[in-house]
Amino acid sequence: MKPILKLEHIQKYYGNKGNIIKAIKDISFSVETGEFLGIMGASGSGKTTLLNLLAVLDRPTEGKILLDGKDITQIRDSNISRFRRENLGFVFQDFNLLDNFSLRDNIYLPLVLSNTPKEQMESRIEPLAAQLKISDILEKYPYEVSGGQKQRVAIARALITAPKIVLADEPTGALDSHSSAQVMKLFTDIHRTGQTILVVTHSVKTACYAGRVLFIRDGRLFNQLYRGDMDNEAFQEKISDNLKILLQKEGLDA
Repeated sequence: MKPILKLEHIQKYYGNKGNIIKAIKDISFSVETGEFLGIMGASGSGKTTLLNLLAVLDRPTEGKILLDGKDITQIRDSNISRFRRENLGFVFQDFNLLDNFSLRDNIYLPLVLSNTPKEQMESRIEPLAAQLKISDILEKYPYEVSGGQKQRVAIARALITAPKIVLADEPTGALDSHSSAQVMKLFTDIHRTGQTILVVTHSVKTACYAGRVLFIRDGRLFNQLYRGDMDNEAFQEKISDNLKILLQKEGLDA
């Protein structure tokens, strides 16, 4: 199967001569179509920089990032916003919902920006809202619902454009343990429909829902784990063990 996402020798440096920070150092990996991938690492490991490169919020110093065969590092600045709307779905830790928009209008926003006809927007939102169990709150505003409900709405907004890949940055970071588990179960259900998902997280409980987890250390790919036939509990334990090794090498407490 052809990978939907491929990184080839990605490097990202900041600063100038005499004061260069190497945030990403020669990272290469592929993501298969329909894969659920987790990325973990200590603070400062480079995982956020990597996510910013995938989201085309920043450009690598060297290397290629191929999405469905297209090198996204070569996209013109004037075309980046459109490219993101048409190819990527985003889920953030702090939801990024507009308080003066209803939940329905928050979900519609990327379609409105793409000039999608109203009838098409309505036909897309109905099955999504039913799947995410938010049909009865669409007319409410973000300040009227819980954190878990806000994240469901954010997931709907990410999915309504039928993106090639969903990028999630600490999607359970602002939620309690019960809401976190519910949100990750939703991601699992969405993944089963064939959606490609990439989650950056520091949470072992969040990462254990993925099918594969990459560990980033000091800007490099340190290790990776495959779920195989392990259940969440067994995979969580395996991830935790590997994270302890990584943190020990960083000189940090696990």
